[in-house]
Amino acid sequence: MTEASRSIAGGTCHVFHAFEVGYSIDIDQAAQRVSGAGRIALASSDRNVAGADFESRPLRVSIELAPITHERFTVIPRAHVTIFNFGAMSVRLDLPLTGATPALPQLARTLVGQADLLHAARTVATEVIQLLGSAIVRPALSARCEDYMVFTLPPEGDDLRAGLPDELIARILRAEEGALAPEQVRDAVSACTSYGNDDITVIDWNGAIVVDRTPEDALSVLEFANVELIEMRWLDDQLEDALEEAFRTASQSMRGARILSVQTGRHTRRIAELQIDAAALYESVNNALKLFGDQWLARLHQSATHRLHIDDYERSVLRKLEALDSIYGKLRDRQVQIRAELLEVVVIVLIALEMLVLVRG
Repeated sequence: MTEASRSIAGGTCHVFHAFEVGYSIDIDQAAQRVSGAGRIALASSDRNVAGADFESRPLRVSIELAPITHERFTVIPRAHVTIFNFGAMSVRLDLPLTGATPALPQLARTLVGQADLLHAARTVATEVIQLLGSAIVRPALSARCEDYMVFTLPPEGDDLRAGLPDELIARILRAEEGALAPEQVRDAVSACTSYGNDDITVIDWNGAIVVDRTPEDALSVLEFANVELIEMRWLDDQLEDALEEAFRTASQSMRGARILSVQTGRHTRRIAELQIDAAALYESVNNALKLFGDQWLARLHQSATHRLHIDDYERSVLRKLEALDSIYGKLRDRQVQIRAELLEVVVIVLIALEMLVLVRG
């Protein structure tokens, strides 16, 4: 084994697939419908003294898988599904690692968008949706999926970076078999978080590397970040469609008597409903994980949020919510104005008729 390599025996590659599956999920009802399911929580420990945890603890269930083998990997025939109350689901597939660290970039390249893994994850998600039944409000499995891979390795000795130089870490995270430019290497390894001398987590937009004896909490936070990403992207798509509908309604209805039509009223109610649903989902996702203070888990989540560009999607969602609110407000204001003007005309006509009747009488 060369100086720039180390054994990866005992390590695991966790491939997460996140889906939007419905408007919301009743976790208590879901727990009754799925046998073997249990709530998961972040462990209180020296790394989590403040007791940071999920606001509503998600549900986790294991589902048997058909065997999946490839020339470069074999999947453990059991998927771990995490169910969130805001209507999202994450399917985790585990791949045992063998060999040495220089083989990881090639494996990462193979796993990006891997069709067999995606098909297996979608099949599992469909099966769980059927099991949950009415526990899901407005069920609908999204066509979009967000995948994310996390390589967990046990520490060896005092040097956590032994066999994992920055250049190799960057190629693993960027799924590149060839050499990367120095600035790409620096960017890929820039989000590095540690709690003590025996752990390190490096996060990038495509994947992460966790060297830790107890990586469970790090995996939970990274899984949740990937779920946040699918929710923000799904919500961004929904708001984009809602804005197009709102612009179309506004352009057709702002002039003349059409502003008072039943169809326009139906459109304005639809815009209001979309606005309320989007705002409720946004708040549900952002309040799902409570991380207060400058503890390790908060820094880990902040790094993941930044590297996965979740904060960019959040800003986009907020802008579109504000735009919807503005369009809805203008439509309602215009309706009120037209109705007031019509009422004035009606009053004037009635007064004129009354005076005419008096004059003729």
